[in-house]
Amino acid sequence: DLLKKKLGELNKDGRVTCNSFAVASQSALEDRTMKEICLQVIEQPANAASSLGTGIVRLMDYVALALFSVVGTQVAGDAGFNLIGCTLVGCVAGLGGRTINNVLYGNSSPLLKQLPGVFWARNPLYLAVAIGSSLVTFFVWPIYCEKMSMYYLETVIGKEKLEEDGSVGKDAFVIACERDGDFLNTIRIGMLPKMKMNALQEMTASNIFHYIDLDDSGTIDAQELNLLVEERVRNSWEMYAIDTAALASISVAGVHGAIRMGLHPLVAATSGVTMSLGGILRDVFCGRDLAAASQSYAFATGAGSSVYVLTRELALRGYPIIAPFRILLSICTTVSLRYWEYVRGEPLLAPMHGRKSLE
Repeated sequence: DLLKKKLGELNKDGRVTCNSFAVASQSALEDRTMKEICLQVIEQPANAASSLGTGIVRLMDYVALALFSVVGTQVAGDAGFNLIGCTLVGCVAGLGGRTINNVLYGNSSPLLKQLPGVFWARNPLYLAVAIGSSLVTFFVWPIYCEKMSMYYLETVIGKEKLEEDGSVGKDAFVIACERDGDFLNTIRIGMLPKMKMNALQEMTASNIFHYIDLDDSGTIDAQELNLLVEERVRNSWEMYAIDTAALASISVAGVHGAIRMGLHPLVAATSGVTMSLGGILRDVFCGRDLAAASQSYAFATGAGSSVYVLTRELALRGYPIIAPFRILLSICTTVSLRYWEYVRGEPLLAPMHGRKSLE
């Protein structure tokens, strides 16, 4: 019965004729080609607002790629990787999520004579952006950290108060902390990975000095202060904002690509989550805890993608929700969840076995 339905009449012995098979195959091929053509026509901008929305999505795609590559290179540099290793991790962080999406959902369309392969193989500009962002970060990031540490040593603490070897004594450090609250806050943020902020706020400047003095020399040298500056930048609200901007971008760009392929709305919504898998690959390469599993990476991007898919479905059913507004709602959802987590000071979602992990 199935053969009759798909291929037409059978021979007396129940076999399919060559002509019937060729006709049925040609019909199926034409149906699939027509579906892909219709999908591309539907996603073409119909007015100025739609054209603006398409342009925003394309821009956000490149912005997210660059930001993830920058953060990936920084993480690799902190792990001790060289130029090649940092560039590799930067490219994996920037390109990995969408590459996984291409493998999961497919992307090339041989029926419409598009090039095969993942997106960055078809459009090398993506690869160029990832490599360029990684290379720039590799050379600029250490210079920035060194300049900041020298600024704190020579300007905040003061050249005249430094020791002969350029290090900082306890008295000079305590005076600088008491005089400049921003400097003290910078030191505390730099110590966050090892201590909680509540504990740091209870520590005096003298106690903080002894904690920073890793070699118990009685002074803090430029290298020890440079490590704090790196940690301060890594744990600062600025870096959190960069991560948030990248996540907000992929929550739109990822789901938009899935929609153009005609995937089911539920699958399209999850594509925003899988786009963040580049961060997981970055953490695996560098031996870090998985950020997507313990922070709001997947949750925030999934929520933003779901909002975009929902508003698009409403627009297809006649509700006047233009593309730029859908994009704005998706971005606001992702950013709001990330901001909420930042203000709370802990992940939004509790781990499986309680809120506190075992040490």
